[in-house]
Amino acid sequence: MIADVIDISTLMICTFLSTMVVGIFMLQVWFTDRRHAAAGYWCLTMWVGSLATSLYALRPIGFPMLTVGLGNGLAMLAYALMWAGFRVFDRRPVYRLVVLAGPFVWSLAYLFVPQVAGDVNNRIILSSLIITAYSVWMGVDIWRGRGGETLPTRTMSAIFFLSHGVIYSLRIPMAVLSPAGLGNGTAHSPWFAVFSLELFAHTILAAIAMLVLIKERGEALYRQASRTDALTGIANRGSFLEDVRTHLPGGAGTLMVFDLDRFKAINDTHGHGAGDAVLKRFSARISSWLEEGMLFCRFGGEEFALFAPGHDMERAEAFAEVLRREVAAMSVVCEGREIGVSVSIGLADVATFGADFDHLHSAADSALYAAKEAGRNRVMRAAPAGAGLADVARRMREPVTPASGLAASG
Repeated sequence: MIADVIDISTLMICTFLSTMVVGIFMLQVWFTDRRHAAAGYWCLTMWVGSLATSLYALRPIGFPMLTVGLGNGLAMLAYALMWAGFRVFDRRPVYRLVVLAGPFVWSLAYLFVPQVAGDVNNRIILSSLIITAYSVWMGVDIWRGRGGETLPTRTMSAIFFLSHGVIYSLRIPMAVLSPAGLGNGTAHSPWFAVFSLELFAHTILAAIAMLVLIKERGEALYRQASRTDALTGIANRGSFLEDVRTHLPGGAGTLMVFDLDRFKAINDTHGHGAGDAVLKRFSARISSWLEEGMLFCRFGGEEFALFAPGHDMERAEAFAEVLRREVAAMSVVCEGREIGVSVSIGLADVATFGADFDHLHSAADSALYAAKEAGRNRVMRAAPAGAGLADVARRMREPVTPASGLAASG
């Protein structure tokens, strides 16, 4: 008999030791980086679960009010805290009523319903209903979070919790069709031993899933930080170059280079705090106008860059003009003083200047310089190489009019 091979009390002691170790690791994670708020919930999950399993292990000794009543209540609280941890992990609200509902329902039933307190199979059915509900809800929440954040372990974790909920729910028909007996203070049946082994495996795998998800979240945050400008929150130069170069080969588009006009004067007159406020406000205003697929970054200092895939020069120039007007209409108030802002924009398109980014950026930068020279607060296209020579040749071919100074002197 499998029930004779698997000793439930020994299994519970092993679970207790495992969850205690994981709880210590979770506490260390939470102390190290408080951004991982879910680790705090999961630390409580492990320790509450440890206390529950230690009470399970003491069932052969007696004291049913503690080992059965309190033990099961703590087990359900552990699942509720685990559910809350996954809600926090995905930045969803945690409902205290949901956290307390499972333990509360169990406590009421155990204390005031004799059919529950006196029948091990009724206790199995009730505890299975509550734990299945928490497990399935966790699996659904984890699955829903796939769209907002790509973590390699997320899908596997969702399937794992959903499958655990399904497996755990099978205890209900088993308790009805093949009721377990009572031995050494706990249920004694081959199927109950198998489900207890699955619960032990689930506890270990759940702990591993939590630790791996925290590790993957930390790595994702580090990657995001390495690709983001710390002041403005938009892409930095390195990530922009990496992303743009994936769009350039065989594609169309236009590069726009922005430079805030007289930015040094803003810093000198109003202070660097005001300059930072202008940079952040400018970034937010441009970001709010971005179309799908556009790439926008802080290139350095007060210079920004935007790549518009699929935009020819005409369309890009019209869009840049909208952005220029938006910035000109913008004002930044810092310490009670209003600061006017304007921007000069240089454009270069892939169709004219090719897919080499350095060449494209050089052309757009030249157009930006021309916009500055022409008086600032304007949009300028980059002129193709040789356009200036062609213009000179055209002028030389034009006939000299008698009104010119040269004809009069002749």
